[in-house]
Amino acid sequence: MSLRYRVAALFAAYFFGLGLFLPYFPLVLAEAGLSPAEIGTVLALPLAVRLIANPLVGALADRYARPGPALAVLSALAALGFAGLAAVSGFWSIALLLAVTSLAWGPIVPLSDALAARVQREGGGDYGRMRLWGSIAFIVANIGGGALVGAATELVVVGGIVAGLAVSAFVAMALPVASVRAAPQTASPQDPTAPPARTLWSPRFLLIIAAAGCVQASHAAYYAFSALHWSQAGLSGVWVGAFWGLGVVTEIALFAMAGRIGARIGPGGLLALGAGAAILRWVLFPYAVDPVSIAALQVLHGLTFGATHLGGVAFVAASAPRHWAGAAQGVASTVVGGLTALASAPAGVLYAIGPALAFDAMAGLAALGLVSLALARLAFHPASP
Repeated sequence: MSLRYRVAALFAAYFFGLGLFLPYFPLVLAEAGLSPAEIGTVLALPLAVRLIANPLVGALADRYARPGPALAVLSALAALGFAGLAAVSGFWSIALLLAVTSLAWGPIVPLSDALAARVQREGGGDYGRMRLWGSIAFIVANIGGGALVGAATELVVVGGIVAGLAVSAFVAMALPVASVRAAPQTASPQDPTAPPARTLWSPRFLLIIAAAGCVQASHAAYYAFSALHWSQAGLSGVWVGAFWGLGVVTEIALFAMAGRIGARIGPGGLLALGAGAAILRWVLFPYAVDPVSIAALQVLHGLTFGATHLGGVAFVAASAPRHWAGAAQGVASTVVGGLTALASAPAGVLYAIGPALAFDAMAGLAALGLVSLALARLAFHPASP
């Protein structure tokens, strides 16, 4: 099996588990007797832990130039951590175990992104076509999990997450032991393709990553309150699931065309497209309460999330030194995670006042991302990112 297929399988295995975790893990916690406040705290832990774990683990993987073994070990440790949930109970035990598990679970995606971007850069495959299999697996888990949760919720959800991570570990063991680079890189001041490590902390780099982070963080109100908003509009759970699925389908479609679109407009164009679509989507979101208008806005998910994600990954891959690829994606993931965490709490407060206020704030956050992108382009580099 070629490397691109193995990386695609790695994405599929991981995102199958994530497709169970995001919608259904709160049900597991509720069945364990946790209060809504405790559930919210537990669900915030993976996001908080990855702020430290992702760049640190990414840097270690880069240092030893062994992405395959690193991903295999991380996936196996995360699988063991989730499996351990069957043996613990109570808020503090569950919270501590999930926090420790997230040290291994969180860095898997940025390391996989770095590997996939490297495969594309060396002509071994298209990032979008590898990543879309993660989105397909996510939808499969959403639908399958929804049909199976009930009397055996913990077994279905936690068991499915563990199974996905176990497959991820198995696939990762088949990845190259050494880095995919053919030879050590010898950077020099005259070589523009091998920038120094300080690029990761340059104002331009951080501004563009902040732009991607702002647009991704603007999804905070959508992730937390879209189902509630649609339900209050009188739509059934079947409609809610269909709308979520439609959004991911448009994301898959964009990933399938990512190579051609990215080559035409570049990372900066993708980020600008995502930011502009997010502003439009969130301004209109509170007023879309019928199936046709909701579906029309959900089609924009392929741009608001997909284009932004593709633009961010492509920019990091093109800007960071090859021997810092994992750390660079980890830094980007940290910025995105931190901004999303900061956006989540006020989104809840604003939504309680009025849905329009919450989504207007999300539109403002996406606009801030567009401003950050423009500043990076005009102040630090006249060419596109």
